[in-house]
Amino acid sequence: MFDIPSYQKYAAWIFDLDGTLSNTLHAHDLAWQHALTQFEIPFTSQRMQQLGGVPIPDTVAILASEAGMQVDVPAVVDVRDRRFYELLPTTLSPTPLVAGVVLPFLGEKPMAVGTGCHTQMAKRILAGIALDHYLPIVVGADQVNRPKPAPDTFLLAAEKLNVKPEHCLVFEDADAGLKAAAAAGMATVDVRTLWSAPSLQL
Repeated sequence: MFDIPSYQKYAAWIFDLDGTLSNTLHAHDLAWQHALTQFEIPFTSQRMQQLGGVPIPDTVAILASEAGMQVDVPAVVDVRDRRFYELLPTTLSPTPLVAGVVLPFLGEKPMAVGTGCHTQMAKRILAGIALDHYLPIVVGADQVNRPKPAPDTFLLAAEKLNVKPEHCLVFEDADAGLKAAAAAGMATVDVRTLWSAPSLQL
C-alpha cells in the first residue's frame, strides 16, 4: 500500500489532516448538511467535493455567492463547527496512514500538518487521534493570507520544519491541496489512490 522507500527520499513529510490523517470527512459532511440546510444555502455533493480542502469560511462565501445570497458567514460557520464538534467523538478515527507511515517514523522524519481548517480545530482533531503531542507543527488556514489552493500553507510548514520546499513530500486527499503542494514546488502523494475514500453523503 505504502511506498516507503520513495517517501524516504524526501527530507520532510507534510500531511493534510481531514481525510489524510483523520477519518473526519463523515462528520464534516453531516455538519455541512446541518448548517447549509438551516441557512437555506443550496449545495450539491459534487460541489462540496470540488471545494474539499478550501477553508470553511471561504466555502460558505463561495456557496452563498453562487446562489446569489447574502449570508452571515461567521454565523453559518459557528453552526457548522458546533455540529462538527458534537459529532466528532463518535465518528473520529485515524486513517491507515497513521499506523503505516507516521508512527513508524516519529523522531526519525521531520513532519508537519498543513490543513485547510483552522489551527484550533486541527489540534482538537489531532488530540482525538492521539497525535497532538507527536505532530506539534500545525499550519492552519488562519495562519496564512492565502490558504489552499495557494501554496502558502505548505510553504509555511516547510519554513517551520526548516526544510526547503523541494525536499518536502506532501500527503493529500483533495484537489485543492494537491494544487497547493504543486504550486509550492513539493512532491505529492494522493492518498485517495492508497485506500478507498468514503463517498460524500450529502
